[in-house]
Amino acid sequence: MIIKSKKISTFCKTGSGGTPSRSNNDFFDNGTIPWVKSGELKNRYITNVEEYITDIAVKNSSAKLVSKGSLLIAMYGATVGEISQLTFDATTNQAICNILPDPSICDVNYLYRFLEALKPYLLSRRVGGGQPNISQGVIKDLEVPLPSLSEQRRIASILDKADELRQKRQQAIEKLDQLLQATFIDMFGDPITNPKNWETASIDKICSNIVDCVNKTAPIVEYETHYKMIRTTNVRNYKVDLSLVRYVEKETFDKWNRRLTPQRGDVILTREAPVGEVGILESDDSVFLGQRLMLYRVNLEFTTPEYLLYFLMSDSFKIQYEQMSSGSTVKHLSVPQCSKWNILVPPIELQLKFSQFYKMIHSNSKLMHISFDKADTLFKSLQNQAFSGNL
Repeated sequence: MIIKSKKISTFCKTGSGGTPSRSNNDFFDNGTIPWVKSGELKNRYITNVEEYITDIAVKNSSAKLVSKGSLLIAMYGATVGEISQLTFDATTNQAICNILPDPSICDVNYLYRFLEALKPYLLSRRVGGGQPNISQGVIKDLEVPLPSLSEQRRIASILDKADELRQKRQQAIEKLDQLLQATFIDMFGDPITNPKNWETASIDKICSNIVDCVNKTAPIVEYETHYKMIRTTNVRNYKVDLSLVRYVEKETFDKWNRRLTPQRGDVILTREAPVGEVGILESDDSVFLGQRLMLYRVNLEFTTPEYLLYFLMSDSFKIQYEQMSSGSTVKHLSVPQCSKWNILVPPIELQLKFSQFYKMIHSNSKLMHISFDKADTLFKSLQNQAFSGNL
C-alpha cells in the first residue's frame, strides 16, 4: 500500500514565541500565563513551568499564546530536537517551534511519535557552534507519511504502549537507586550533621591507596585494544560505565599505571567536568585513569567501597567539596583537596551490612537494566516499522 506524505507546513499551524523584555515590570510581575523555555522540554507532556507572563506581555511582545495540545520542538541550545506537548494554553520563548496539526488530516499523538523518531535527523541538521540550532524551515519541510486517521491512531497506540513498558522499567531502576540512598541515610544518618556521632577520619587514613591521574592526555589509537581509558564521562550515577571508551597500546597503559593499576572495587571520583561524580569500578578489564580523575582503594579494616561511594555521593557531603572547589568558569578540585575529605567512619560491621544490601539491590538493578534494554529495543524496532508502512 502506497502512503502519501505531506510537508508539515501544508497541514499544520506553526510558529515560534519570544522573550518579553525583562526591563518592563508589567510583563512578568504577577503574571498568570505560562511561559515555556526550551530547556523545559524534557518530558512527553508540559505540565508546569518556572515562569509566567502577563496579558500585557502577550499583547505587546513576540510571545504569543499557543493552544493546549500543541507540540513544541526545541530549536536552540542543549535541548535541540526535544519534543513535548502542552497540557494547557501557554506562551513560549523564541527557541521553540510550536506545531498544531489539522485534526481532520493528522492525529497529534501520531505526529508526536513521528517527530520523536526523527530526532536524530533533526540533530543532524543543526548549524552554529556555541549555540547549535535548527530553523523553523527544517521542521516545516519535514515530510510526514499520512495513512488514514484510524491507522494513525492505531500506530500511536502501539507506540504508546511500548513506550509505557520502557518507562516502567526505567522507573523501577530509579526506585532501586532511591532505596539505596534512603537505606544509607537510615543506617548512617546525615553525613554533615552526624546525628549518630560516628568517629571521623581523613580519607587518606581509611584508604590504602589514593592516586590521581597523569596530568596529560594519553595518546589514543583508533582501533580496539585490551587497554581502556576511563574518562570523566564514564563516571555517572554511582557507576563506572565502560561501554564507550578510548583505547591505547600496552606501552601507554603501563606508563599511565606506573603508580597503581585500577582494579575491581576501586572508587573513582571526577575532579572536574563535572565535579563530584563517583562510581565503583566493577570490571576486571585493563583500564587506566584519564585526566581529572581520582582513585580511592579502601582499607577494608576501616571502610567498604560501597559505603565510601554513597558517602561521597550524598547530597549533604557535596557541600564539603563545593566549598573547596575553585574556578570561575569550570569548577574543579585540586589533588590535595581530594586527599583530605573528612569521612564518617561507622563500625565496619555496619558498613558490611550496607555493602551486602547494596550488592543484592545492584544485582536486581542489573536485571532491570537488561529488561529495560529489551523494552527499548522493542520500542525502537516498532518505531522504525511504524513509519515505513510495516507495522
